[in-house]
Amino acid sequence: MRIVIVGGAGFVGANLAVDLAGRGHDVLSADNLRRRGSELSLPRLSRAGVRFEHADARCPEDWRFLKEFDPGVILDCAAQPSAIDGYHNPTYDFTNNTLPLLHLLEHCRESSCGIVFFSTNKVYGQSAVAHRVGPLRRTAMRLESVLPVDESCPLDGGDRSLYGASKVMADLMIQEWAESFRFPAIVNRCSCLAGPWQWGKAEQGWVAWWVIAHHLGRPLQYIGHEGRQVRDVLHVDDLAELIEAQIGEMEMTPGAEVFNVGGGIDNSLSLRECTALCQEITGKQVPIIEVATPRRADFPWYVSDITKIKARYLWAPWRSPETTLRYIDRWVRNNLDALSGLVLGNN
Repeated sequence: MRIVIVGGAGFVGANLAVDLAGRGHDVLSADNLRRRGSELSLPRLSRAGVRFEHADARCPEDWRFLKEFDPGVILDCAAQPSAIDGYHNPTYDFTNNTLPLLHLLEHCRESSCGIVFFSTNKVYGQSAVAHRVGPLRRTAMRLESVLPVDESCPLDGGDRSLYGASKVMADLMIQEWAESFRFPAIVNRCSCLAGPWQWGKAEQGWVAWWVIAHHLGRPLQYIGHEGRQVRDVLHVDDLAELIEAQIGEMEMTPGAEVFNVGGGIDNSLSLRECTALCQEITGKQVPIIEVATPRRADFPWYVSDITKIKARYLWAPWRSPETTLRYIDRWVRNNLDALSGLVLGNN
């Protein structure tokens, strides 16, 4: 299949491009290379036989190659991914995460091309999630609940972050376009995705940052909840196996499908638990700064209910958080010079 990956030099996009090219697909990655570190993915894409286009999702004139390439599916991985940065520049979230999607949806409408959109758990408001999971139990290492969040969680409320608002608008746009014009679309509301080749800092991939920080001796922060807040973690290779299953069935299912995608309850951990694993894996310790006040709209506990997607695609994640951290550790050890330059350059 011909596949275009928007945001194809970022963490998720580049990993998917390499994996899907290795499975025999004809893959084109497009990226504006704005985020530092994304340019380091280009040699890897080239080695995998992935064609690269320097294009900005905000500029419709950059997407003329779409008709020439004639993809069967577009994977939209492009985003401003930080739930923090939007409060400094709200316009940037919406011009990157919402408005560019209009160009892609119009291409899908005209060509019946399928689209897979990488949404986020932040489409759900904090109060809606709190109501869904109920009271939390506090232990020495984590907060605990037995109720993961499924797709029926309400989208109402103003406590999801500006980033979350920009993504929920895009999420709903895709559903409306796909149902109105009958092209296949999938919205994957992802929890924490992690793995090697994640060049960002804490706000753009905290699991990888935890390992990087241990190797570079950088301090870590527990912001609210004493580091006991919990997320489920999905290795990007498990995600790639899911995407292969999804695009294999897209032509049979016009209209939109929505899924919560993550590691599930068996692959969840807190910041404290992640720190303990990083200490064990790297043999290093770093200073921990504790900030009492939580970030606005930050979940104290979020775990994806992946019942629906497991049944739909007979898929399940099999890489544990510890396995994911060990994969990241191996990659960090092999790229310490590049990572050190990026971290120091971002200070």
